[in-house]
Amino acid sequence: MNKTKKILIIFAIIFSFVDIGWNIFDIVYYFKLEPVERSPIFYLVYTFIAMFASLSVAVLLIMSIWKNGSLFRQRYGMYMSALVISIILNLFSIASILLIITMFLSDWVWIKPEKSPQENVVEIKPENREQKIASLREKHDKGEISDEEYREELTKLL
Repeated sequence: MNKTKKILIIFAIIFSFVDIGWNIFDIVYYFKLEPVERSPIFYLVYTFIAMFASLSVAVLLIMSIWKNGSLFRQRYGMYMSALVISIILNLFSIASILLIITMFLSDWVWIKPEKSPQENVVEIKPENREQKIASLREKHDKGEISDEEYREELTKLL
């Protein structure tokens, strides 16, 4: 996973928790008001729904980058679910904007390919090969190398 993408997702998690805190404040403030001054009950229900949606966004994002982001491709569905919930909840929240930005960042990790076994093999001339096999056999007979080492070296030469 790209480090920039991971950092932006972590900030989106932080802002989701800030949204949860704001929703809790809003709910407490609703009940502190006099009944006459309160907004309709629908506002309170929406605030509860928004709080649980923000919590689900935070949990899904945490699970998507779990283990230092090494499983991000396997848990891509969790990331996309969090993105969709965040956008439905509030398109212009900071968490949604950060997640939209992360969508467009590449998460490919470029790894230099290992050399194939054919590239590692050094070409040995036939007469040189016979000399090395003979010396290898002598070392094995004298007990300087074990059976396993003898077989490994022999397979390398052949």
